[in-house]
Amino acid sequence: MGTPDLILKNGLIIDGSGRPGMAGDVAILGNRILAIDSSDTLHGDHELDCKGLVIAPGFIDTHSHSDLRVLTEPTLPMKIRQGITLEVFGQDGISVAPI
Repeated sequence: MGTPDLILKNGLIIDGSGRPGMAGDVAILGNRILAIDSSDTLHGDHELDCKGLVIAPGFIDTHSHSDLRVLTEPTLPMKIRQGITLEVFGQDGISVAPI
């Protein structure tokens, strides 16, 4: 395991599996999760106290209407701020394609 860039400490970790959340820490290197631990053994140069906050992987928006907005703002910052990291476009049988 490389040295983490960031440790998210003391958060409620929700992993998306449907299991109850657990208190713990998450070690991050670049854009990858290196480790998840509930015993306070993860440490790094940069630590962010997440007490009272939820740590979760990105969320999937399965019914998005950002088809046109993504053309003017490709990174969709308003969605990233909500934790959405994947969007499905065209699910209603319509699309802005081939624009």
